[in-house]
Amino acid sequence: MTGVETLEKKLERIERLLVEINSKIDNFMGYEYLSKKEREELRKMREEIRKGEFIKFEDLFGD
Repeated sequence: MTGVETLEKKLERIERLLVEINSKIDNFMGYEYLSKKEREELRKMREEIRKGEFIKFEDLFGD
């Protein structure tokens, strides 16, 4: 496996972790201190991810 392939695999793993973290955002400490506007922005981001409206690493940078 080349260095580029290794880097790509690690970035893809990070992407999957970020999607998972997004699903747990409501449970982090401090959430209750967010403003309505901030909570709405988080809600919108979660909805976009749920719908698949995000750019994957390979789509952005290609092979």
